[in-house]
Amino acid sequence: MKEVIPSPELYLKIMKRLRKEERILAVKKVLLFSILFTSSAMGMVSAVKLLISQMQSSGFFYFVSLIFSDFSIVKAYWQNFLLATLEAMPAVSRGLCFLVLLVLMQSAKIISKNAKKISNINRLAIN
Repeated sequence: MKEVIPSPELYLKIMKRLRKEERILAVKKVLLFSILFTSSAMGMVSAVKLLISQMQSSGFFYFVSLIFSDFSIVKAYWQNFLLATLEAMPAVSRGLCFLVLLVLMQSAKIISKNAKKISNINRLAIN
């Protein structure tokens, strides 16, 4: 049986093709998560507006203003003040803000990681 010896360029061709596929995949991820990042940034603006409007309607800012007007009372009854302040803060819109912020930060992380892959692949030349 005759032994088959691959050409020396075969390894380089395979590695170059793999790098090209990795780069294409990284570019696709950057584009997809850039769209997600942009939409979650716009969603963050809406979520913060919703949170602020619900905080105004629940009286949260009245509790917070007590810190500046009657700090001695807040200091004396800090536990009750803290509980009343947390109760006045809307939970659903606060959770929505945290969820949108999480999506925003995760998409920024993925964009950053894949942008590094794109830029590193260009510098890694296979000889």
